[in-house]
Amino acid sequence: MKSNLKAPWWRRPYQQLKMLASRAWGTRMVGGFVRGDGVFLPHTRISNTSHVFARERLDVGDHVFIGHFSVLDATYGLRIGEGCQIGFFTGIFTHSSHAAIRLYGRAYVETAEKKAYFTAPVEIGDYSFVGAHATLLPGTVLGRGSIVSAYSMVSGKHPDFAILAGQPAKQVGDTRRMDERLLREHPELQAHYLAWAGELPKPPEGAQP
Repeated sequence: MKSNLKAPWWRRPYQQLKMLASRAWGTRMVGGFVRGDGVFLPHTRISNTSHVFARERLDVGDHVFIGHFSVLDATYGLRIGEGCQIGFFTGIFTHSSHAAIRLYGRAYVETAEKKAYFTAPVEIGDYSFVGAHATLLPGTVLGRGSIVSAYSMVSGKHPDFAILAGQPAKQVGDTRRMDERLLREHPELQAHYLAWAGELPKPPEGAQP
């Protein structure tokens, strides 16, 4: 459930100061995040070595972890759902200019409206995990409860509970198979799972682990 608690006026500059001051002690995770709409997310943590472009366009939920040395490009809209974990050295991009720079050459910097300059929002569903060194390209949509394996390059739309791996990434499994087994071993956790997933995991017939 998305938090709607507006932060007091001092919270944003305080969080920015906290982030800057933390660098005196090296690479650190910094707790608390003020979203572009002014909502304070007390349980969201972001590394002091990661960078968010167009922070005002980042729609992020609470209980999110954004690891060290990651780059989040929210220029054309980026949604990271509640409970997501973003691994170290990860790149999430909502625009791509590599084709345009080749086509325009030296005229690139002087051209306001460029052809072959690709833009699209990215969405990461609740309680998904993006492994270290992964890259999410413009237009990527991950369903909730998904896993992106380390070093994968992801594009396109993917269903809930998908396990993705490869360059380019393809679906190689379904997290519900893993979750079903773990919840049988730890039934006391079923209520927590139900609180965000809405039902206990029932993997589709023939789904890979």
